[in-house]
Amino acid sequence: MIRPTSSDGRPFGLTVGTLSPGTVLSCTPQTSLGDATAKMRKANSSSVIIVVDNKPVGILTEHDLLSLPPSTSAALSEPVSTRMSQPVHTISVHATPQSAIVRMRDRGVRHLVTIDADGCLVGIISQTDLIRHVGDKKPFIANDVADAVRQSTVFAHKDIRVWELRQRMHSEKCDSAIISGFADDQPAELQTGIITERDILRHLAEEHENLTAGDIATRPVTFIRQDMNLDDARRMMMRDNFRHLVVHNHNGETIGVLSFADLLEFIEQDYLIHLSSLAEDSGSEITKARQSLALANKLIENSPDCVMICNAQSEIEAVNPAFTRVTGYQAEEVIGKTPAILKSGRQNKAFYAKLWADLARTGKWEGEIWNRRKSGEIYAEWLSIMAVRDGEGTITHYASIFTDISGREKNREDVLRIAFTDELTGMPNRRRFSELLSLHIGRARRVGRPLTVAMLDIDNFQRVNNALGHNIGDDVLVEVSRRISRELGQDAVIARIGADEFAAILPNVNTEQEAVGIAESLLMRLGEAHLTRKGEDVYLSASIGIASFPEDANDTSNIIRCAELAMVQAKEQGRNRVGLYSVNLHSQKGADLALETALRRAIDNEELHLVYQPQFDAKTGEIAGVEALLRWTTAEGKTIPPSTFIPIAEEMGVIGELGRWVIRTACQQLVAWRQEGLHNLRLAVNVSVQQFYGSMDFAEQLRAIIVDKGVAADRLEIEVTESLFMRNIDDMRSKLQRLRDLGVRIALDDFGTGFSSLSYLRTLPFDVIKLDRSFVWDIEDGPDGETLPITIINMARNLGKTCVAEGVENQHQLDVLRKAGCDLIQGYLLGQPMSAEAVSKLAKETAL
Repeated sequence: MIRPTSSDGRPFGLTVGTLSPGTVLSCTPQTSLGDATAKMRKANSSSVIIVVDNKPVGILTEHDLLSLPPSTSAALSEPVSTRMSQPVHTISVHATPQSAIVRMRDRGVRHLVTIDADGCLVGIISQTDLIRHVGDKKPFIANDVADAVRQSTVFAHKDIRVWELRQRMHSEKCDSAIISGFADDQPAELQTGIITERDILRHLAEEHENLTAGDIATRPVTFIRQDMNLDDARRMMMRDNFRHLVVHNHNGETIGVLSFADLLEFIEQDYLIHLSSLAEDSGSEITKARQSLALANKLIENSPDCVMICNAQSEIEAVNPAFTRVTGYQAEEVIGKTPAILKSGRQNKAFYAKLWADLARTGKWEGEIWNRRKSGEIYAEWLSIMAVRDGEGTITHYASIFTDISGREKNREDVLRIAFTDELTGMPNRRRFSELLSLHIGRARRVGRPLTVAMLDIDNFQRVNNALGHNIGDDVLVEVSRRISRELGQDAVIARIGADEFAAILPNVNTEQEAVGIAESLLMRLGEAHLTRKGEDVYLSASIGIASFPEDANDTSNIIRCAELAMVQAKEQGRNRVGLYSVNLHSQKGADLALETALRRAIDNEELHLVYQPQFDAKTGEIAGVEALLRWTTAEGKTIPPSTFIPIAEEMGVIGELGRWVIRTACQQLVAWRQEGLHNLRLAVNVSVQQFYGSMDFAEQLRAIIVDKGVAADRLEIEVTESLFMRNIDDMRSKLQRLRDLGVRIALDDFGTGFSSLSYLRTLPFDVIKLDRSFVWDIEDGPDGETLPITIINMARNLGKTCVAEGVENQHQLDVLRKAGCDLIQGYLLGQPMSAEAVSKLAKETAL
């Protein structure tokens, strides 16, 4: 397979499903042709898809309307099914844009309907979409307009009747016509007009027998010369939103029209020539790919893991030697058969049904499964299955990798030892310490004796590792563990519970003073020089926290927490000292620690969920999109506000994991809404600065998610705040541009609350400006309070940005914002944060 290289100038791995489908229109076969065309006209769209149970059965395009009879009134009353094109030409959301280009050419169509694995409608891509997403990545530097302009063009006089022109355009398969015959005394650009399929659609409802081409022709037209650089012409079309340009020769005579269709055909030819040149070049990517394939085959042959390749019909096509070694079957015994030959009978039909359902939905499955060897022995294996798709997104193979895990029981003792023992010091680890502490607390409770727990953390130990290396650091930790053991004696239970943290149970300590004395003696012992293997002296200090059972806490988790709080207090008071727990430590530090622990548990226990606040079109009142908002409801039913737990997540370093979960969940919800027929919702997600500067590339994370979910990139909007630009504005410009290259929209949140430099609004790739709620509230102050929000709205419009007003809570605010030309409205007046189901209901209601 030839893989795209960086010279392609486009993000790797983008698929048809990630391209913008524009506004997706759909209707049932029973919808009247007049209603369908009205819907196209209102949305300024070139097509409407006819669906049954959200599966496409036909398509009506502007070109189909050219074939209507001279009198359209009767035809417009017919069901759209009588005029739709069928069968509909579809393509998988996982196909590549290049595959779409070739399919359009092969089938002679200008639209392809995108579908998911279930055949449900996802969207539609047109020639225009491919020009925007592929053409702009392959500049036509060496080509002129004459190389791409169409050879046949419809020329007509302005007095021709529109219905005759329609039929002529249909028969000659042209999407536009050049109209002449206008008065010679007018400027040159007014002496010629152009009529496109869009113009025919726009005037279809009012068309009558005497309506002429001159009545509906677009004037003035834009002329270009045939020797104009083709890339310059394309940029002009994109910048001014032209789909057609009239072309003059060197003598100023009109010779034809340049359209998006012509550009796409040129891209097709250029792409096929590109592939042909690769095929002819013996030193090309094909040779490298073959070498890579040979290497991959060698790795598979020598892999200790079992590999099995099946075709789309689940028939085994290849296995590696490890497969034979584990299962006992030779390759020739299984090739052509299905994996059912290995079934043990331990899993029921429901298990396999779910396996295949997960595989169809996500393209992968992983888990433990029981199979049967050729000898009849049943064994456990860890199995991973991945669906392999071709360039058009069709599943061609399933690759399975599995490992025999039946020997795990034999290693149980080793597993237990590793699970409960610190490898470096041989001491119990945190898990084992908790178990031992539970036993000691139970014993102390039965006999009515107190129990002391100490937590010790070496101060600034990272400096030892950084200065002397981890090997020396490990030697020091071993020596620390020995000194703790000698100082606390045989009755104490000592554990290493973290990199530089130790814990101890002191069962025979009766008073607080005695515990402090032992701890201070230990600090003195640890403060003595540690001799390294290189003969160097290393000096350390530590902080110790002490808590007692039952005075401070009466269970395992709480007494550990109390001792940790006391240790934190010792560090904050200057380190190298002992801290005693007291109820006064239930301060914000204690609350933060408890919250941090609870948040870790919340991520694992799925206590987090999303709600969605709708954004409404200020003109129509229809729901245009939603903002995803993260919520946390504990297992006990308590709601923790984001303003509390998001800063904790950033401090803990889990905001990246949390952010990925939010984006994946939000994209999955977009897919769910799409399957309900809500194809045009846009979804905004807030992003933390740490996600841009984490260990994983944020743009690559985003690309992987939208490709995996099959979500159009421009349906996703990333909201950032001005704090992102405080570090390095040039670096952030580059990071944001990578998101824009994917097609993702970028919104500047809370505009006006930071330093609000107007220069970055022009230079950074923002699509949306969100007017902060404080400015919306200022509207209540009268004309003086209205000035700033109106100015920001006008500025956004002049910069070509969408403006969203947040926090709209009353009708007066809404009226002022609408009058000022604000694009989208968000706030409690029109919609509070709500569940996904409520969004579905609201979207269907506002669309009526």
